[in-house]
Amino acid sequence: MTSIVKNLISKNLFTLEKGTPTVKAIEVMASHNIGSVVITHKGELAGIITERDIIRGIARGIDVNQPVEEFGTMKNLVVIGEDETIYNAVKKMAERNLRHLIVVDKYGKLKGVISVRDIIRESHVLAAISNIEREEFLGSD
Repeated sequence: MTSIVKNLISKNLFTLEKGTPTVKAIEVMASHNIGSVVITHKGELAGIITERDIIRGIARGIDVNQPVEEFGTMKNLVVIGEDETIYNAVKKMAERNLRHLIVVDKYGKLKGVISVRDIIRESHVLAAISNIEREEFLGSD
């Protein structure tokens, strides 16, 4: 049985509305030990802000009191369907150098976020990835 993405959503979803000061995102991430917060606009998915976004923004001189959309990703969001395989999630993350993926249902509604940490916690996922890599290596002769 192939594992699917919705089985990896292990933490509560934390969102902040557009216009919220970034310092609030930092507080949410620190207090809940998470690496990202989804940005919404009128309750709908609008973007995502991650630890890396904040570090890069600070390095560019952006004040953390600026709105989350000044730091976060607001366009070309990479999402994954909740019923897609974990293999597809890993592939998307690797291809785009991402640590977090926004999970949506078949209607595009926000369901959660999965992270590289969520994937690493699943030993059966790591074993499956290892088997795929081994098969690809053996097939490359």
